[in-house]
Order: sequence, then C-alpha cells, then structure tokens
Amino acid sequence: MDQNDLSLDLLLQETLALTEYLRASTPPIKAAETPVQTSFLPTEDDTDYLFDLADSMIQDEVASEIPEQATHEENIAPPTYVSLFPETPGVIYKIHNGPSTFCVRGYTTLNIKEAFFDLNDADSTKRPILKLSHDDDFSSVLFFETDTFELAEAVREQIINRRFPHQEDAVCNISDPGFSWWMDESSLSENGIKQGRFEIFFKSHGINRADKYIQLGPIGDGSVAALRMNQAKTLLRSSFPISEFSCDDKSITVASQKPDHLGFISFKNIFLEGINHTTMENFPDNSMGRTLFYYFHELAIVRKFWIEVKTKLG
Repeated sequence: MDQNDLSLDLLLQETLALTEYLRASTPPIKAAETPVQTSFLPTEDDTDYLFDLADSMIQDEVASEIPEQATHEENIAPPTYVSLFPETPGVIYKIHNGPSTFCVRGYTTLNIKEAFFDLNDADSTKRPILKLSHDDDFSSVLFFETDTFELAEAVREQIINRRFPHQEDAVCNISDPGFSWWMDESSLSENGIKQGRFEIFFKSHGINRADKYIQLGPIGDGSVAALRMNQAKTLLRSSFPISEFSCDDKSITVASQKPDHLGFISFKNIFLEGINHTTMENFPDNSMGRTLFYYFHELAIVRKFWIEVKTKLG
C-alpha cells in the first residue's frame, strides 16, 4: 500500500475518533431552544450590521446630492465675504438704471460691515429699500464710505432715492432748469497777466450745457450756497489772492491772478473733484468757522459720490 494512502486513513480515523468524543461529552440541546446558525456572525449582530451598512451608504449618497446653498438657506453670501467690508459710516446703495433715467436707492449706516450682515439675512427689512427680493443676492449692492455719519446723511439728502435723467441738459429748459450745478472753468488774460477763473451756476438756464460746462451734479441748495460762500469770503481772501469774487443765489465767480496757488486749486477741487483736505485748524475757532468747515466737507462728499455714481453708469 502506498505511504500516502496510509497517512490519509490515519487522518480519517483520528477525525472520527475526535467527533465521537465531542458528541459524547456535549449534552444534547433541544431544537426549540437555539435557532440554527447560518452565519459566522452572531445572530444579533447580523441584522444590525446590514442596517448600519445600508444607513451609511444612504447617508453618503444623500449628502453628496444636497447642494451647498441648502445649508445656508437664510444666508445669501458666505460670512467670509461679508467680513471684508469696512466698519465705517457710509451709504449702502443700488443703482436702478433705465433707458432715459436712473435712480440711486439706498440708506445711511453707522457701520457698513454690519449693514451687509443685515442684508445677508433674506428677511432683512432693508431689502425692500434696495428693491431686493427674498432670494436676491447683494452682488449689485454698493457702498460709499464717509468719515462721519453726518456726511453720509448729506449724501442721502441730495441724491439717494431720487430719479435723475441721463441727459439733463437735453430734457431741462428755462422753466425747468434741472437739479445740477454747472462749472465754467476758464483762464483769462488781464493786462497780460494769466488769470485763473471759474464760475459755478447753481441753476443753469441755458441749453446744451454739457457742451460748454462741467456738470457737478445735485451737490447743494443754491440759496444756502450763496449764504455760506459770502460768509466764507474773508476766509477765502486770506487763503489765496483773489482778483474777483461775486456770489448770489444763481452763481458764484472766483478769480485769482495766481492760478497755480495751492489755496486756489484746493478750493476749486472741492467742486471739481470732490476733494477737501482742509482741517478744523484752517477755519476760525468759532461757531461760524465750524459751520463753514462742515459745509465745504458736505459739498465735497456729495460731489465725490456723484462722480462715483456717474462712473458706475459709464
């Protein structure tokens, strides 16, 4: 007999002997007491494992199908975007541009950053002011910084929530001179001396004004301007040499034989560019000095905002 056959017979015998020993040493168990086990896992673990596996698969699938914005149902923009705004006073505004007119809708705020956090709430009460619906984002909403809340209020009073024509000089006439101030900037020669001169019309009654003048926008009231400019006459004469000065409720004219004088250029740029670098120390230390200080800063900030709006309109 082959050696391999002997080894196999011996193994079978040992297996049978072991089986008989286990059968003899194990007490009999009734069939009703223990169900037949069909898995290598404990019975109580089998169903739990399958359900846990199914739950994990379903959760992964559902999570992958939910869009990101669903987790921000009431927030229009991520907080990191809102946090980039300055924490300064200013104007929150939105330009509604039409074929022939435009309107600057908005409101003032003590803190621009907090204002945008408020707008980020779809139920914000400020949204109707800008004509934003519950679902609109604020990508078209702009802001304009000011040094003080009072300067923001000056912008609001002159421009915010008013409607303006794109071509003011084409639609306005003698009976309706429009809303803008207009500047005529020129250099005259008197007795061979170059002279810097400009004239500002608070209400222009001419036609084709845009061809001849610079449109400054609705930066103030003409009657108030006449009062303040005449009150500032002495101050202006101490700031730069003046060869001509006249002011009424229709216009102001200022001329200097030194057109390159820093004082003359600074005064002109208040109206031309909306820039005012003066400080309180440049004005008399009394109530009138403070009034003029704030007045010229209001003129400059409103002009600066108007330049920004016209730039956005293109």
